[in-house]
Amino acid sequence: MKLIIENFGAIKKRITLEPKPLTIFCGENNTGKTYALYVLNALMDSRFVASFEFSKKHAHALFTTKTLAVSQSDWLGATALQRVQSNLSESLKSALQRFFVTDEDLLKDANFEISVDAQRTLEKLNPDSKSTVSKILRFGGVEDSPNAASINCKFTESSQELIFTLKGEFESQKEVESALNRCLMRLYLPEQKGRDFLLPAERSGINLFFRELNSRRAALLRHVTSQTLDTAELLKDIIVSRYPQPIHDYIEFMNSQPEIKREVSEFADLAEWLQKTVLKVKYKVDRYGDISVAPLRSGTTVGLHLGSSTVKTFFGLWSYLNHMARPGDWLMIDEPELNLHPQNQLAIARLLAQLVNRGISVVVSTHSDYMVRQWSNLVMLGARDFDGRDDLANQFDLPRAQWLKPEQIAAYEFSVGKAVSMDVNAESGIRTALFDVSITQLNTAAQDIYFARQAAFNDDTDEPEVQILKPRQKKTLSK
Repeated sequence: MKLIIENFGAIKKRITLEPKPLTIFCGENNTGKTYALYVLNALMDSRFVASFEFSKKHAHALFTTKTLAVSQSDWLGATALQRVQSNLSESLKSALQRFFVTDEDLLKDANFEISVDAQRTLEKLNPDSKSTVSKILRFGGVEDSPNAASINCKFTESSQELIFTLKGEFESQKEVESALNRCLMRLYLPEQKGRDFLLPAERSGINLFFRELNSRRAALLRHVTSQTLDTAELLKDIIVSRYPQPIHDYIEFMNSQPEIKREVSEFADLAEWLQKTVLKVKYKVDRYGDISVAPLRSGTTVGLHLGSSTVKTFFGLWSYLNHMARPGDWLMIDEPELNLHPQNQLAIARLLAQLVNRGISVVVSTHSDYMVRQWSNLVMLGARDFDGRDDLANQFDLPRAQWLKPEQIAAYEFSVGKAVSMDVNAESGIRTALFDVSITQLNTAAQDIYFARQAAFNDDTDEPEVQILKPRQKKTLSK
């Protein structure tokens, strides 16, 4: 799958993003990294469902006969794919106005294009794998209920036709069309298969003030305390968030902690590692959703607001890993290096690499050369075997579970108006031209200043004057 963005915010020139298990956005400030991250977040969100011409065309026949056979060329031929990609792109642009909570001006001249991977779709429905796409949409009841309305689709044995079959009772043709749209999303965009979870750069403040920031609660309080109650305005305020969707979702995530804490994720071991190795605290969430922290090797417990900046910032990542994470998810983090010492930036880079190798797709927008260079080291270790590899890995505490391969990574460098793909290879890892330029300039300046000072002092017979400060006299209290 490829995502093309053009003339959107700071992104003026046409850029092409091809997300991989680890996708890295880096570059200067105000160059569109967060915009790109948010657009990708909107696309991977399971709530985003495109409106396909295919569904409008076939919903009536499927609703009437309960089954529909479509030839491969009708849904995966060149002409069909062109229409599908156009439908996806138009639907995404339409959804982004509400996603960003903005007016039409931001998106008026913007261009978005989505190209799908037909081969991945074919592999997903390969008859040899006996796979089906089922439980695409349900109306009432639990997901595993035998009466849940859904659509199954699979290839015929000849692989030349795709069979759609209705399961359960659909009340209208419109519901069938909606379910068919969801089914096609799973077929054409198989990357959109897990939970899409984004940790915004504003997470430190949200973790402290999420109760006050809750848009629905704030709207209700405002209207309840008002002398005149306008029902239309109340509904508008409750339904429409005051924040972009990722911010709104994160506020809802924080308010849902009492329910979230009941689940245990298969990634809880990494949540524990995060607490012990990086944060050195233990988080606690009570039944009311109040969050506290207990520093390790200490008998004290304090509220989250009294924890360090790092502890405040990383509660969301810990909660996600401990309770929600599952293979197939998309974890997106805006500035994962926030409030971290360089040594801990390296540790978080290793943690995210391990998540990638355990089936979670990770997307980051970062200014941290430490993290990018750590991933680069993991690529050089993981790309191919060489003499002394294991010894080096042990020396620098880089276990195999964290090694990466070049084909797992897509890295992009954003600059004014554009973004270009960064080279990722086995020999040198991730080539970070932007960081290299900054570091070279800093080192050059340091060397020139140092040697200029040495030359000046060596050529001058008069040594620079050194002031010797006399010890301050102790004051005594007057009698």
